[in-house]
Amino acid sequence: MMVSFASATLLINKPINDLYNLGDTINIPVKITTAQYTSDFLIMTLFCDGQSKEIQWGVRQLNVGEELEETLSLPLREKFISRMDGTCQIKISFSNEYVQTKEFTISSSIIVEPKAEKLMFFPGEELTIEGKASKENSAQVHGFIEINMTNKATGENLDILDTVNLGYFSVSFPVPDDMKAGVYSINLYVYEKDADEEITNHGNAEYEIEIGQVATNLEILFENPNVEPGTSMKVKAILHDQTGEPISSTAIITIKNKVNTILEQTEKPTNEFLEFPILYKEPPSNWTVVAVSNKITSEANFEIIEKEQVKVDIINKTIIITNTGNVFYNKSVQINIGNESINIDVSLKIDESQKYVLSAPDGEYQVKILADGEDKLEQSVMLTGKVISVKEASGAVLTLVRYPFVWIFIIGIMGFVAFLVYKKGYKRSFFGYIPQYFKKKDKTIPSQQTKESLINSKNKAELSLSIKGDKQNISLICLKIKNFKEIKSQKGNAQETIQSIVNLAEGRKSTTYDNQENLFFIFAPIKTRTFNNEKNALETIQMIKEALDKHNKLFKQKIDFGISLDYGTIIANQDKDSLKFMSMGTLVTNAKKIATLSNGEIFLGENIKSRISTLAKTEKHSDSDGKNIYFTIKEMKKTDEHKKFLDNFLEGLDRDKKKGK
Repeated sequence: MMVSFASATLLINKPINDLYNLGDTINIPVKITTAQYTSDFLIMTLFCDGQSKEIQWGVRQLNVGEELEETLSLPLREKFISRMDGTCQIKISFSNEYVQTKEFTISSSIIVEPKAEKLMFFPGEELTIEGKASKENSAQVHGFIEINMTNKATGENLDILDTVNLGYFSVSFPVPDDMKAGVYSINLYVYEKDADEEITNHGNAEYEIEIGQVATNLEILFENPNVEPGTSMKVKAILHDQTGEPISSTAIITIKNKVNTILEQTEKPTNEFLEFPILYKEPPSNWTVVAVSNKITSEANFEIIEKEQVKVDIINKTIIITNTGNVFYNKSVQINIGNESINIDVSLKIDESQKYVLSAPDGEYQVKILADGEDKLEQSVMLTGKVISVKEASGAVLTLVRYPFVWIFIIGIMGFVAFLVYKKGYKRSFFGYIPQYFKKKDKTIPSQQTKESLINSKNKAELSLSIKGDKQNISLICLKIKNFKEIKSQKGNAQETIQSIVNLAEGRKSTTYDNQENLFFIFAPIKTRTFNNEKNALETIQMIKEALDKHNKLFKQKIDFGISLDYGTIIANQDKDSLKFMSMGTLVTNAKKIATLSNGEIFLGENIKSRISTLAKTEKHSDSDGKNIYFTIKEMKKTDEHKKFLDNFLEGLDRDKKKGK
């Protein structure tokens, strides 16, 4: 019973490794001894996570006392192990005996480590994808890499195949010129193949890069390339990238007339319209717009078209027809008086007017005027006469007809003079005195640069109640000196500061209307030679406020002020000495009101607010009654010119302070 029935003994002479990758070979040195003659199959079985694979190594024969040493090799390939991996163990059996190895791991993993030092690239630039790849057992990879580059927003992709040698890969290629800008996912798939072209080990990694926009084209786009005089030309610059997508940037837009004179030059965000007003009487011609952005220049033309147009007014019995177009007007105008129609031929130069006197048997008539294919005017008119007619009137007749109160005034004066002569027995002929009564009155309200004025103006403006001139859209600054009487009556630095502010504003092409405690700085195209004065006015009012604030910090004599900026229309006429102007609407009144509400802050009117949206951020306010709406500036971009002036100006105030002025 004590005799051993074991026919053989199995020993593994050397332990195996803890980790293997597919494609490796496991070598197991085995020693077999036997006490009796034994002949049987030598069998190796691989167990991995519940799976098993048996491999027979053939028949082995051993005589009594004979030893057999043999190294069993197991290639970790699909044909041998059927892609088994995970936690494994090998069992070796011979006759009725077996021996098992320790547990070990068979892995198919490759660790991919990309080297991404640069993550931003541009079309045409060299893009390099490189890195290291090693098996889980730290052995170097000899295989292949598939690179997939996918735009995360659009799904656009690019595939590249290359090799991995000695565990290193490096792939370089130029970014296509038409590759869409955006964020791209770079997916790296590294793998090895066996002799049967079957994939063994594999691994992947992923990271992101960005393809930037490159400006390739600058487009000039008009809202309408055929512009009607009296309207605004609207144009914008659109900067395109390599795929035609817009790029957010800025462009310098220059507008030139037909003789290449620069009328406007401004910086504007791309894809944002610039408005440029065209005068109603601008003659037909082709103008040019030049845009520059990101070192790309583009040029386009627009046309100011012909416009035949007249304006019709009826004053008492007189029709006034004015050519408000931009070409010579030579058409027929139809005048309907009651049921009677009369056609008149009208030939007028630009801005020229012609008057026609209406007559008809006494009564009230409905007068209707048709011109340029449309109804121009219709109203009831009291007419006198024998027959219905329309006659061209002279200037003298027009004056008397248009202003019948002149006759009443003359008759009243003559009656008054006759009464005086009669009452006092005055014998002298009163005709010598008539000129005193009929002496032409100057309707101009002079600028208050008299004994009440604090300043001297080189570019003065004067308010007029009635003038002939051009209709102008202006930017208007109102500076209200609230302690005017105190500053005027006391000697100090305040008057010098106010004068320097006037010099500043006039140096920036404004004209000054001095109305005692209210100083108005007018930025009118007739003086500035540009239609867009909002930016200049906004920078100027900012400079004025900072200069006044600095003065109040430095000097004992303070300037109590309010300041406002608004936009509106005036009638302007530049004569030899000054700019004569007449305000349209409530421009001057509104500027005064909101300047009065201001206590050292810049207040903006509603009209100017919408025109400076690209220059300043604003906030809406109203007075306690809610009747007066105004805006304040929350944020404003300062220009270098602005800073340079303030530095010089404030340094001057500091010097005056030190001198004790």
